Amino acid sequence: MYIEGEKTIGRFIKRLNRFEALVWIEDKIELVHVPNTGRMIELLNEGTEVILQKSSNPYRKTKYSLLHIYKNQHLICVNSSLANKVFEEAVLKGKINWAEGKIKREVQFLNSRFDFFIEKNDGMFVEVKCATFEENGIAKFPDAPTERGKKHIDELILANNNYKTGIVIIAFMDYVNSFTPNYKIDKAFGDKLKEAFLKGVLLKVYRCLVDIDEVSIKDEIRFFF
Repeated sequence: MYIEGEKTIGRFIKRLNRFEALVWIEDKIELVHVPNTGRMIELLNEGTEVILQKSSNPYRKTKYSLLHIYKNQHLICVNSSLANKVFEEAVLKGKINWAEGKIKREVQFLNSRFDFFIEKNDGMFVEVKCATFEENGIAKFPDAPTERGKKHIDELILANNNYKTGIVIIAFMDYVNSFTPNYKIDKAFGDKLKEAFLKGVLLKVYRCLVDIDEVSIKDEIRFFF
């Protein structure tokens, strides 16, 4: 998926809150938007080189958004909102062949709203999660406790009584070789993900090719609990 907009390089200073950080850009300190509510403690180190995306909106509070962070000379995309777009593009281009069919976004089921509904046979609900945490070549999710994430899994288990359901983990990096839940951060989420898998919810994990101007599915990787 091509990421539109001008890109620039900066040096990370510090995070102020969930959505804002300070970054050196050339010889100026800029307030930038952080499009990821995760902690990213292992990534957001002072002096780390980052890639920022410049906004085309002249009235926006922040001129730039944090897009990629360098870790061990690798780019990690930290704009978690792009994960759904990357997944959808991969489906439309045939890179993900188990999800063939017309795609609908943000579809209601009972009291739940799932990321996607894929209209094939009886239909399938899909939730997409973005992993930016990596340890020893293993992608992990989440990097902060997530009640919302556990709720989504419970809802998929319920929906699985009438429809096919799936959880897709997209690792926004190219150098990981496997995935496991981040039990140190949220054991309950890991246990719930395993429960869903054992109850028939499809689980797929993909790593991405990450370039300054593009993020796309590279290939599927294994997972373990």
